[in-house]
Amino acid sequence: MNIKAKKAFIKSIAAVMVLAASATLTACIGMGALGGRSAEEEEGIEIFTLETGDIIQVIAVTGSVDSVSQNKYTMPVSGGIISALEKGDSFKQGDVLVEIDDSDAIDKFEKIEMDIENAESALKTSRINYQKALDANHIAIQLAELNAEKAEESARSALLSLENANRSAQLSIESAELALENAKTDKEEESVEIQVESAENSARSSQNQAESSYEQSLISQSTTYWNNLSSLQQAEAQIAITAESIKQAELKVEAARIELEEAEEGLDDYRLLAPYEGIVLSTDFRVGEQAGGSTMISLISDEFIARVTISENDISKISKGNEATITFDAYPGLEFPGEVIKIIPISTNEGGIISFEVLISFSRQEDVDMYYGLSANASIVAEKAEGVLYVPIQSVYKEDGKSYVDLLISEQADPENIRQAIEKTEVTTGINDYLYIEIISGLEAGDVIVTSRIR
Repeated sequence: MNIKAKKAFIKSIAAVMVLAASATLTACIGMGALGGRSAEEEEGIEIFTLETGDIIQVIAVTGSVDSVSQNKYTMPVSGGIISALEKGDSFKQGDVLVEIDDSDAIDKFEKIEMDIENAESALKTSRINYQKALDANHIAIQLAELNAEKAEESARSALLSLENANRSAQLSIESAELALENAKTDKEEESVEIQVESAENSARSSQNQAESSYEQSLISQSTTYWNNLSSLQQAEAQIAITAESIKQAELKVEAARIELEEAEEGLDDYRLLAPYEGIVLSTDFRVGEQAGGSTMISLISDEFIARVTISENDISKISKGNEATITFDAYPGLEFPGEVIKIIPISTNEGGIISFEVLISFSRQEDVDMYYGLSANASIVAEKAEGVLYVPIQSVYKEDGKSYVDLLISEQADPENIRQAIEKTEVTTGINDYLYIEIISGLEAGDVIVTSRIR
């Protein structure tokens, strides 16, 4: 803040203070009312000329450097530790923080790959067998149709032979009977009777043979039908069996692939990768030792903030977004601009003193190394008034709940009664810093007030 205070001092006012009309009163009266005190008691007074400027109300607090992110990690698997960062080591996002021996997992992974190859081979075989079953069924259908046609043709042929044998036998018998009728002598008749009997026997034999062939063809046709049906059923059953084999093989392949994906993801469990750029805060992982479920590593990001403590009397004066200035004991003379980013609404009680934690981000300088845990001092801008009238804070005094200042109304004063040169003036005040306070009403620019105390 650029504040200009016009001050004049008179080392002694014991001499007579009768001044020429053109003389300028450069003495001023101290803070507060002057009632009851004489000019002889005054060794010197101060004055202040009002002008405009900025008033910034700040809250000074202390704390330390903290990190925006702090995380703890354990490993989901156990095993020998191959590599591990140590406390204080820096890392980039994606770097390997801890690596555990994964040889057993690799062996399992490779076995699953072989299982997939076997399952895929079995699936291929099942599909080949399925195609064979389809082909066999197609052939069985064609053979069945062909055998059925042959059996039916054989039955028709046997039936035709039977009919022909019957007609032939009938003709032979009729011819023999006719010959018997035409026989003239007993010898001829006897010979014809022999012929008739022979014709009848031959006819019966032919009929019996034809009937036997026909019956056999019917039996053969029936056998062919059932054989065809059996072959078709066997082919269809083989198709169903091979189809089920394909389904089971596909399930095995899918299960093996899922297991492979899980095993591949499981390989990632043997390496812990950095989620951000930062520093190892602490670690239980040691190369050559065994990692267990309780082995832990703690990380912080390299994005630093100031974590400060504010009393309950001041917490209501600040808000998220307030400007701040950060300084560090480690870097005297340097100031870092900052901003309130979070007010933690949970109090802490230490020895009966209630306070709250506030987080402040700040801009780092490239040539300054920042360390976790450094002591930090913060000045938080609680309120700001720009281009306002202001006076020294000690020049304002209270009476009956109202604020007053002593306004210089004359540049000439009787040393016997110096109070004639001042006027008690009520003012309305605004915000203040450690040195000055805002004047909202009661005074104007150029007014001169008395700021020194009369003793």
